[in-house]
Amino acid sequence: MASFFRTYREKESGDRVDGVFCMAFIHNGDYHLTHISIFRDGLIDCWGLVDFEEFKKKVRSGWVVTHPPEGARVSVALLADFTAVRSSYWIEPEEFIKEVLDEIEALNGRPTTSDRCRNAWESYNLSPSETTKESLRCAYEQIPAHMRRFVLHDMDRKDNAIRRVLYPQQYKLPE
Repeated sequence: MASFFRTYREKESGDRVDGVFCMAFIHNGDYHLTHISIFRDGLIDCWGLVDFEEFKKKVRSGWVVTHPPEGARVSVALLADFTAVRSSYWIEPEEFIKEVLDEIEALNGRPTTSDRCRNAWESYNLSPSETTKESLRCAYEQIPAHMRRFVLHDMDRKDNAIRRVLYPQQYKLPE
């Protein structure tokens, strides 16, 4: 899960726009570890202020990167540079896009994919049926993959209750 920290930017008018930032890489020759700032108005700063549609293009084109390839030169400004060797990364690019969209929703006080999934889970528990189960499945699978174990806020159980309902074949006991 990406860690997001509070930030803000000021418009030319002097108005403050609240946001959050996390770390990712910009591929500009080398891979530069940098802040990616997401703002309430939907703009994202990834070495230039862009809207969400342009941000998706930057991720898909390889400008914003969640994991440099093996052998890539990585730069951490004013601290270090090194070659990526035996590295492990946890966030796939498309899942990062989903997480950034969730952050925009949260900044605006709107439900995130996790919020919608918790609502679907509650509906399923109140009235278990194939319909509520399918709604739960759709909601759960919309959550960024690296966040799917934290929906019920129980780090120890990792959303096993939801996953047992949705993927019972993975939880069958041997006969």
